[in-house]
Formats: sequence, C-alpha cells, structure tokens
Amino acid sequence: MSNRVPCYLLDLIRSLEASIDQTMLRMDATEKEYISFIETSEKYGFRAIIVPQAVLSLVVPVTKHVVGTVVGFPSGYSSLKVKLSEIDFAANSGAREVDVVVNTILAKSGKWGELASEVSKIVGRAREYGMLVKIIIETSVLRRDEIETISKVVEDSGADFIKTNTGFGTRGVLPSDILTIRSSIAGRCKIKASGGIRTALDAALMLYLGAHVIGTSHGVEIAEQAKKASIESCF
Repeated sequence: MSNRVPCYLLDLIRSLEASIDQTMLRMDATEKEYISFIETSEKYGFRAIIVPQAVLSLVVPVTKHVVGTVVGFPSGYSSLKVKLSEIDFAANSGAREVDVVVNTILAKSGKWGELASEVSKIVGRAREYGMLVKIIIETSVLRRDEIETISKVVEDSGADFIKTNTGFGTRGVLPSDILTIRSSIAGRCKIKASGGIRTALDAALMLYLGAHVIGTSHGVEIAEQAKKASIESCF
C-alpha cells in the first residue's frame, strides 16, 4: 500500500480488521498449515474464519473466531441435493456460516425461476441450523444485467449476503461489481466483496463503495497495514 491514501478512506482502513473474513481455501496445503493459519489469525479481531469443510473438525475446536465454510465450491454446478447435504455436514461439524456458490449455468441460461428456487431452498436449509448464509454469484462470469437480476433474486431469497466472487474465477471483484449490486437491491441484503483483495487500500475502497464484509486470504497483511495508517498518511 502507498504511504499516502485519500483521507476519506483512512477511517475505513483503521477499522478493517473487524470487517474481514480471513480465508484459507488452498487445496495444496497440509493440515499443519491450516492449523498454523489459525494460530496466526488468533492474534487478530477478524469477523470470521473461512476454511474448507475438510478441515472443520481441526479448526473449530482451536479458534476463538466464528467459523464458516464453503458449499458448492468453487464451480457452483453441483446438484441442489449435494449442496443441501454439504450444509448439513457443515452445520454438524461446527460451522456457523456458509458461503454457497450459486448455479451460474441457470443464470447464464436465463432460468431465473429455477435459480430463485435453488437459492430459496439453500437459505431455508441454512436457517434450519441457525446459520448465516452468503450466496456467491461469481461476477467474473456474469454480464452487468445478469449481476443486477441475480442480486435481486438473492436478496428476495432472504440470504444474509450477496458475495461477489470465489477467487477461483477468471478475475476477482471489481469496484463496478459492488456498485452494480448495491444499485440493484433494496438494502435488505448485505454485500461481501471477495476475490483479489490484497491490500488495506483495496479493502477500504470496497467498503467505501458499499461492501460490508471483505473476504480475503491476506487478512493478516491487511490488518498490519491498517495498524500503520495515520492521519499523516492521507491527503
């Protein structure tokens, strides 16, 4: 991050830590690396920790943080039955939040009724367990008009968050994604910006534009950058 940032972002930078979903979803990591990730993250006041279902049994007992996991990840085209089963497993393994990838094939095909039905059932199953649910729409594969429509569908489902990206798509989140989502919904649903957010300035900009939560695997670096921010650093 540059030594000087716009002053209107400074307050957001200072408060970033509590807005971060600190994430590790690496398929090439060992169990020891996941535990090390948790141990390092314990020093910070992150909003939540997001890890794969495969390590929930290792992570849940050793962290002070709220633990979330991913469902239908990263492609989203597994069947609804499989996604619901994953939510069952996540809840029974101690996760309190699920980030669920929507079936973008339905969105690209204009099958909005089928998509709405899927999302509604996903939200309903999560609610049975008292879980918070974020629906990942994967903006990297959607046109602007598709982002607008799918955002309305997700909000109408009663989901807690519209999440922008998996981080495994063709690109990460863009500022325009946040603006498009924000202008498409009534405000009953919050926004989680995710994918390619690596600096405190990146994160603060997303919050400034209307995101409520930042999903990133660079939470520690961002938190450390935020601690160094001072009034002398802004213009």
